[in-house]
Amino acid sequence: MPIFRFGGPFSEQRRSKKRELRHKRQELRKIRDKERATKDKAERSEYRKRKKRIDQEIFQLERELRAVEEGRAEDEPVTGALPDFAIIGTMKGGTTFLYHLLSLHPLVEPAAAKEPHYFDFDSIFDEGVEWYRRCFPTPRLKDGRMTITGEATPYMANRLAPERMVEVIPQAQLIALLRNPVNRAYSDYQMLARKERETHSFEEAITAKKPRRAGKGGRTSGPGEDGPRFDDRCKYLSRGVYVDQLVRWSRYFPKEQMLVLKSEDFFEDPQRTLKAAFEFLGLPNWEFEASEIVPKRRNKGSYEDQMNPATRRRLKEYFEPHNHRLYDYLGVDFGW
Repeated sequence: MPIFRFGGPFSEQRRSKKRELRHKRQELRKIRDKERATKDKAERSEYRKRKKRIDQEIFQLERELRAVEEGRAEDEPVTGALPDFAIIGTMKGGTTFLYHLLSLHPLVEPAAAKEPHYFDFDSIFDEGVEWYRRCFPTPRLKDGRMTITGEATPYMANRLAPERMVEVIPQAQLIALLRNPVNRAYSDYQMLARKERETHSFEEAITAKKPRRAGKGGRTSGPGEDGPRFDDRCKYLSRGVYVDQLVRWSRYFPKEQMLVLKSEDFFEDPQRTLKAAFEFLGLPNWEFEASEIVPKRRNKGSYEDQMNPATRRRLKEYFEPHNHRLYDYLGVDFGW
């Protein structure tokens, strides 16, 4: 039971922690504003690193404040536990919303920040595993069970992440949300366009600008008689070829350690998807209030310009063989 004391050292200690927290949050807002304002890639990377460090400092201050308010000694270690689970993607697949809902479970403790990006940003990975540990709380006994913690960073398409992750958290349970790759590509494009980090039209961004080396039969992947061809190197498209990504992750993590979910099913019925996630993570089922299930926290973008129907048809044709390979791999037809 919390111990409440009025006046004296307790009150001053509490005020001091709150002041520190307020200043750190103000500092974080300024860094975020600077990151949004710059178009320089190196500066954005540096601001991102600073944000992660401040997130960790805020996280620790909140733990210390909670200890003061509960009348406990501030003896919690700065270094926390490694995560029990990771939501690895896909980007623009609903990972933020899923992580938000999972973190409402009484036995799930959230990380300092939803996306540490430890395994896919070289500059952050170089900080070392102790830096990563500081992103997470230590497990504690609650209602007769130990709490768990995790993160949600769209590592799925990154080629280095699986090998790095298995070295640090080989026991982690992985969750992958897969969204219709056509819609995912357009959502990804719109996000970067809003941030002014994409200046081309969607059609320009996903088509090759010049012919590449000829392939079999002398054909190239550049413009042809039937119009510009899609560029396989384009990240908007390659991030939607899920089967190749899952096969790469399976080289490092066994299939039973990964839960693959369809984003559209999650958007339509969050509670059913959460029940599957709870079971996968070994958590008791938890019924949320209707107000918590409403996807108000989902990063659902609204677009002034809808995708050109002709472009949509061509993208559907482009992804069709990859999707069929995915269905064969999973033994499930997502109907995309």
